[in-house]
Amino acid sequence: MHPSRRPHPADRHVPVLIVGGGGSGLTASLALSDLGIESLLIERHPGTSIQPKAHILNARTMEIFGHLKVADDVYREGSPPENSGAMVWLTSLGGDEPYDRKVLYRTSAYGGGRLAERYASASAYPHANLGQRWLEPLLRRHAEERAPGGLLFHHELTALDEDEDGVTATVLDRGTGQVFRVRAAYVVAADGGKTVDRLRGIPMTGTPTFLEWINLHVRADFSPFIPYDDAVVNRVSSLSEDGTLEHCGVVPMGPRNWGRHSEEWTLMFSRPPGARGAAELDDETIVKMVRRTLKLPDDHAMDVQSVSRWPVEGTVAERFRSGRVFLVGDAAHRHPPSGALGLNTGVQDAHNLAWKLALVLDGRAGAALLDSYEAERRPVAERVVERALFSLFNQIAFTAGTGVVQGARPEWNRAQLTALFADTPDGETRRAVLREYFDTNRITTAHLGLEMGYDYADAGYVGDDRTARPRQDPLGLAYVPSARPGSRLPHAWLLRGQQRLSTHQLLSPPGSFLLLAGAGGAPWLAAAERLADARGIRIAAYAVGADGGPRDEDGAWARLNAHDPEGAVLVRPDGFVAMRWLSRCPRPADELAAALDTALARGPHTAADREGVAG
Repeated sequence: MHPSRRPHPADRHVPVLIVGGGGSGLTASLALSDLGIESLLIERHPGTSIQPKAHILNARTMEIFGHLKVADDVYREGSPPENSGAMVWLTSLGGDEPYDRKVLYRTSAYGGGRLAERYASASAYPHANLGQRWLEPLLRRHAEERAPGGLLFHHELTALDEDEDGVTATVLDRGTGQVFRVRAAYVVAADGGKTVDRLRGIPMTGTPTFLEWINLHVRADFSPFIPYDDAVVNRVSSLSEDGTLEHCGVVPMGPRNWGRHSEEWTLMFSRPPGARGAAELDDETIVKMVRRTLKLPDDHAMDVQSVSRWPVEGTVAERFRSGRVFLVGDAAHRHPPSGALGLNTGVQDAHNLAWKLALVLDGRAGAALLDSYEAERRPVAERVVERALFSLFNQIAFTAGTGVVQGARPEWNRAQLTALFADTPDGETRRAVLREYFDTNRITTAHLGLEMGYDYADAGYVGDDRTARPRQDPLGLAYVPSARPGSRLPHAWLLRGQQRLSTHQLLSPPGSFLLLAGAGGAPWLAAAERLADARGIRIAAYAVGADGGPRDEDGAWARLNAHDPEGAVLVRPDGFVAMRWLSRCPRPADELAAALDTALARGPHTAADREGVAG
């Protein structure tokens, strides 16, 4: 597609067109509405997802949903914490062999169980568990309340033309056949790569399709076969008649009861591409395969709601921006579901982009700020894709610990699993060795450092306080909170009056910067007030520990911010640190103005401008 000089006449004009009504697109709609920016969302399907799909929402995503005022609804409609804190591996759900219906391994997962304290120290928002089949309608309800008439489902993008001043989208109403044009300044492509990537010719780089994934959405009572009530995922690895291990995920999806008493479930397994791949298997064959793998009794009822097939790859878009078009979510990065990283990363993409679009459209930021989206988010996506691939292959590796050998005689493999569960010294040794294999899976279930530890310092849109970047855990397990520029604002509890608030809950109203100064920070607050008035930028400013300011009663914030009482931290609207001053500055207005210039991609202001805000 090539830019055209003359735009087509349009039937509708909006600042931002969002293509795709999944989690990323709906997040973009919500965020833009809160920022006062009109948008139009189009989605080619008649409604939101009919598949449960992704379901684990990590703490960083829940912080964003907290900012968007939907977190309480997600927690209320999702799984209670006591039903979503572990991952369990089983040999089967049924069967009567000596090795059937055994627990291979059980571990705390995604902030639950023994991980809870570590995760709670990192964020005020615990993870949530709610499948996209139920999450997306929730987000849609909120988005439509904030943008009446701003979401058009069953509408498909068919063409996209760009010129110097904007884009013109040709949209098909799939219900009526009517075609109309939409004129927008920018486009957010949240369509999973179905349309916009193709129209723009943006290639995906990395590992192409190497597996085909099959998901079954079923209604069933699995409570007689599931031993634990707190497993967010059960993984079955059963020994088939020919002596091979077959794997199937059994994921409770609620939506009223949870854990082992869920009414609905996702059953997921993969097929290598090529010989008799997923596309060649009809639904009836797939259901038979799954029942065989789970070793369900023949008479046990299982009502299949839907079957979906999708290719598994590990790819990242070569670029996240093409002119006035920005890719988010699966349009920008695709990978296996291992580690629950896909939807979370997509939501975080949309959140990173929305405030930048808003400030550029309002003229309060330089247009170059939009270049920061790719500079900041593409490295995150690359790391996520690498981890998801490695996590998938690592989950397969535990097979070696069972003694089962691919291609060995069935008698050998049956003997190995029987010996694994034998009440003998040899069996005890085998189980101890297997636990060592399984323990490496914590890179998939306990990767708090991966979820929270990325930073944007290298992208060039935050300041530099001349401090060293904290050493990160290469496994992505440990999270090292830091107030260094580019890092996510560390969570700490503060008291404002009698109200206990997280540092992240001070980021209000939407689109505001946040200045947190020390007890001697009165000059910073005065500079922030004058600068906000002069620039038309909202800055919520507090002197922590000063009279009338929030109180850091346990000293956690002081330890995390690492500045003295006359220092300060400036935080961007997305909750990432823009600048930190470790001690007193003689001209706080100049320092704050320069930090905002960097954060907003604006050139230095003139001396006359600065005199207007100097304290």
